Amino acid sequence: MADAPVAARRVQRLGSIFGRFGLASLSSAIVSVSHLLVQIFSIHHLGTSAIGTLAFLLVIIQFGYSLSNALVATPYTIAVNQHEEHDPAAHAFFYPVNLLLCMAQGLVCGAIAWVMATPMAALVFGVTGMLQLVRWFGRSNAYAHHAPARAARSDIAYAATILVGLLVAMRTGATLPSIGGILLLASLAGLLPFGVAYLRDHFALAPVEALRRYRPVWRDQSAWTLVGVLSTEATSNAHSYGVTLLAGPAAFAPIAVGMLFFRPVNVCITALTQLERPRMTRAVARGDHEAAIRSERVFMGALVMLWLATCVLAAVVLYGFPELILKPTLDHGTVATAVLLCALLSLIQCIQTPMSVMTQARRAFRPLAAQSLRSCGVGIVAVAALTLATTPVFSVAGVVLSQLVMMLGIWRLDRQWREARG
Repeated sequence: MADAPVAARRVQRLGSIFGRFGLASLSSAIVSVSHLLVQIFSIHHLGTSAIGTLAFLLVIIQFGYSLSNALVATPYTIAVNQHEEHDPAAHAFFYPVNLLLCMAQGLVCGAIAWVMATPMAALVFGVTGMLQLVRWFGRSNAYAHHAPARAARSDIAYAATILVGLLVAMRTGATLPSIGGILLLASLAGLLPFGVAYLRDHFALAPVEALRRYRPVWRDQSAWTLVGVLSTEATSNAHSYGVTLLAGPAAFAPIAVGMLFFRPVNVCITALTQLERPRMTRAVARGDHEAAIRSERVFMGALVMLWLATCVLAAVVLYGFPELILKPTLDHGTVATAVLLCALLSLIQCIQTPMSVMTQARRAFRPLAAQSLRSCGVGIVAVAALTLATTPVFSVAGVVLSQLVMMLGIWRLDRQWREARG
């Protein structure tokens, strides 16, 4: 009978974890499934080169999310959660800065689509890339103000629009620009829950004035965070850039299929980071280090559970229903190798991310950037060597090595901080 209270506490603890992450995880999972359907649809309706091009553009958009987190979302979240009282006017400059970032993202996506595809694809993906980041900061804004339901509504509207668009495309046929058009409409639908006021805030200040007020944030936080994001991107997606540039989008297609399975994990990592960063920041700011460490552990546990579920799903689909993701032009063995390597990479990222978020909450941006730069050098060399010396799929092993170096470096920073506080 003595075990009954213990079991009850465990069930209660598990329930609180699901309650805490449930809404953010569910809405993020819905978005992940919608992106999964887009890529599965592209596998069956586009040529091999177009499949690789679409996958590469989605990597670029995901990179935009990371840039948004580094330059506007993380500093904004920290700023509004440092004190109990929040003055909206004091942080209004973040919105115009976000708009400039969104426009830059649109230009990059448009240029890539122009080079790899057609002018029409460039136009569509240029606008899509811009709107994706406008929506992304809206989600970050909602989480920063502890309003996850608003972000969830955006995710649901976004995913529902993609589903409707794919159902229409099944009847009318699809091209790369038309798939980009579906993502564009979904981005617009996802902006509706944030309201007109959110969009209007992006024009509250002139860009020059906004950048002037942003300068202290850049000097103290964003510059170091940006170094970390750029080096992390060069590390974690070195295979995407290396294979696409050295071997072409067709050679990237099998790797893209392998990455496809773990895209839901990547999206949930990013979304749950937005949820947990304000919690950790507030706990560290008030000196409650035990609460911050507890948040870090729960965050890591949730991600590992999600990773395990994804691995089971990947194995079932790959060996039970391979026709869902494979076509005659894609080799089953190569795709299976890509899935295995991507699984290892995803596991390392699930363990590393909570420690990284904790390091950011402690405002230790410079040592975090140093760790990222160190692993970046390892990743670029390893991926380039493997891409040129072996088949392109093994380039992912170079990323696994570099991320392992990064994880161990952040773990050391995390342990040093804990030991300093007993």
